[in-house]
Amino acid sequence: MRSGPAAGTWAISLPLMPFSAADRFNPSTFRPGTDATELIKTAIRGEFIDLPGSDLTALSGRTFEFPINPHPGYIDATIYLRGAHNPVDITRIEFGMARSQYIDAALHAAFDFTQEGVEIMNRSTILHANLRYEYVN
Repeated sequence: MRSGPAAGTWAISLPLMPFSAADRFNPSTFRPGTDATELIKTAIRGEFIDLPGSDLTALSGRTFEFPINPHPGYIDATIYLRGAHNPVDITRIEFGMARSQYIDAALHAAFDFTQEGVEIMNRSTILHANLRYEYVN
């Protein structure tokens, strides 16, 4: 997680556990684990997140709701897969207690793979993450 004082917003980069594909250009072969021909490494990237404060203590123990794209205040988030940025709607973030440079968070996310023609079913999930704070000028 990082913030930029000029933008007044936060950004999140959330790496996902690597997964496999028999062929990285054939999405129907994606599967959990790392034992196939192609290893897929990707991350969810979210930008322009309107959150209060300039450090993690302002987020500690709080929950924030966000509209879906394209409504004002949405989180501009994607996951890069099969040569395209696939939209991810992050509609809620629940923050735990801040610890030094880290904070636990639960992100409610809906993945849209059909917009870019990836043959994976759209899905929603709650992602649990330990976010590290990084200040970016």
